[in-house]
Amino acid sequence: MNKFREQFEITAHPRNVHEARERVQVLAVRAGFTGLDLADIEIAVGEAVTNAILYGSPDGTSHVQIVCGLAEATFFVEVHDQGHGFDPAHVREEEDYDALGGRGIRLMRALMDEVDLHYGGGGMVARLSKAIPPA
Repeated sequence: MNKFREQFEITAHPRNVHEARERVQVLAVRAGFTGLDLADIEIAVGEAVTNAILYGSPDGTSHVQIVCGLAEATFFVEVHDQGHGFDPAHVREEEDYDALGGRGIRLMRALMDEVDLHYGGGGMVARLSKAIPPA
């Protein structure tokens, strides 16, 4: 399998989540994903991009950068925002059935093999990884 790395940027507006999911989906198919694994990636990326837009975009001119790639039999997606960040150690792990939101990070972790959240100096970075399925 050939390694690749591609990146693109969207304006931090909710209407652009669909575009980000579609562009990542094309790259995930290129990496060899189909079926439920492909759906898992699409949902997890949608959650990461939505969080970047809603919580990591200081104003209407903000952008979200998405980097996708294939390295060492692992497909990864990095979602970079321009916000002030947060401490991932404070993410609630238990379900709050009365909350209207707050499930995105738990959902990403359930759907992907690995989710790494860190503050990259100029915003948060969510790195989602999933092993390439056997041929």
